[in-house]
Amino acid sequence: LAGFLGFLAVVSLANALVSSVRRRKHDLAILKALGFTRRQVSAAVAWQATALVVVALAVGLPLGAIGGVWLWSVFADQLGIATDSLVPVAALALAIPLGIVAGNAAASVPSWAAGRIKPSETLRTE
Repeated sequence: LAGFLGFLAVVSLANALVSSVRRRKHDLAILKALGFTRRQVSAAVAWQATALVVVALAVGLPLGAIGGVWLWSVFADQLGIATDSLVPVAALALAIPLGIVAGNAAASVPSWAAGRIKPSETLRTE
C-alpha cells in the first residue's frame, strides 16, 4: 500500500511539474532571454520539485505518524486489545532521501522540456 501511494505521489508530482512548465512557459522563456542556460532553467524546475517534496514530507510524515497512532489506538480500544503502537522511525527517516530522489527523478522530463524552450518562438506570441 505504501509503495502504491508513493507511486501515486510521484505521478502527481510529475503531472504538477508538467502543468507548471506549460503554464509558465512564457516566464521560462524570459529567463532564457535574460541569459539563463538550459541547465539553469532545468535546475529551476528540479528545485521546484525538491521544494514540493520537502514540504510534503515535512507535513505528511509527522501528521501520518500521529494520525496512524491515534487511529490504531481508537481501533484497538474498540476491539479490547493492546493499544501499544510503534512508529517506525528508521522507515520514516529513509522516506526523506528516497522521496527527494524520486521527486527529482519525476522532474527529469519536465525540466528537460523546460530547458528546450525557445525564447524567440515563445515570446513572439505577445
